[in-house]
Amino acid sequence: MIETLLEVSNLTVKTGKFSLKNISFDLKAEEYLIVLGPTGSGKTILLETLAGLRTLQDGKILLMDQNITHLPPEQRNFGFAYQDSLLYPFLTVKDNILFGAKARGVAGETKIQKRMRQLVEIMNISHLIERYPRNLSGGEKQRVSLARAILTQPSLLLLDEPLSALDPATRQLMKNLLREIHNTERLGIIHVTHDFSEAIQMGTKIIVLNNGSIEQSGAPLDIFFRPASLSLAQFLQGENLIGGTLISQNNQTWFKPSNNEPMLGPLNDSSVNGLEKHKPVVMMIRSGNLFLHRQYDSSQEFISWSAEINHLSFDRTHVDVFCKGNGSWQTSLSLSQWLNLELSEGDLVKLSVKPENCHFISC
Repeated sequence: MIETLLEVSNLTVKTGKFSLKNISFDLKAEEYLIVLGPTGSGKTILLETLAGLRTLQDGKILLMDQNITHLPPEQRNFGFAYQDSLLYPFLTVKDNILFGAKARGVAGETKIQKRMRQLVEIMNISHLIERYPRNLSGGEKQRVSLARAILTQPSLLLLDEPLSALDPATRQLMKNLLREIHNTERLGIIHVTHDFSEAIQMGTKIIVLNNGSIEQSGAPLDIFFRPASLSLAQFLQGENLIGGTLISQNNQTWFKPSNNEPMLGPLNDSSVNGLEKHKPVVMMIRSGNLFLHRQYDSSQEFISWSAEINHLSFDRTHVDVFCKGNGSWQTSLSLSQWLNLELSEGDLVKLSVKPENCHFISC
């Protein structure tokens, strides 16, 4: 049975005109939890409240079944790394890393020194330990800050936008490093970000925070493919968002677009479960679930329709194909798939989707 590391119940925090409202979630041991949300949604306030840096008005925080709701920060045994690293400018890298462990009274000077040497090797900063923060890059500062937090031997690591200020190459290096630390240290992590791509790549579980409340929580791919609201679908850059209604025809459910384009269906009951007929909905189909063909094999259990390639957008590995036909559509193919099709702008094609990959959101 997987142990519950952290349990948060009905957390309410007020700061000025903003408040976190009835925040509840749990974190299993060794989970990597992402708190995802736009700027101003309350992500950092939540992290600071968990760390004991803010006073809560209501709720409870349990760490391994122990009530820590009103404990001061130094008694919570959390590691905390802010976005801006917050290193002491008058201390070397080595002394910055050691500072937190010494301040907390972590036992064993020899053990701490040995552990510090292990961490700087893992994080590839052993050559920097005698430098001062002013002589470090942004990515190097982040790694020092992370090493300092881990050396305190925390029960839980809190990371506030740890990748947001880094260039793409350094960001990827830090992602790999965080995954390695999570796996090798077997350490629970709560990682705050506004970047949904980062959230999906890093997290084993995601909480979406919006305007101080949890909008949705669950496995990363569940949230990515089945957002609970239109605003969340838009925040997650959901493709192929089409407004319309669900109707019954020949004892089957169909989608009727509001733009008077032809109906799409029949749909799976599981895709429309709980949604009322003739009420406004938005259909979302992720571009990776929308298939493009020269010709469609009608024997397959797909919904299909004709379209014309409108324009293309290339990157290093994929091409996004934008089509017109029964509405506007976007599909994504690998470069090799696209080249094998031998198509170009203006060509007529078939688009198809499995009914279970049509996600409907009540409006």
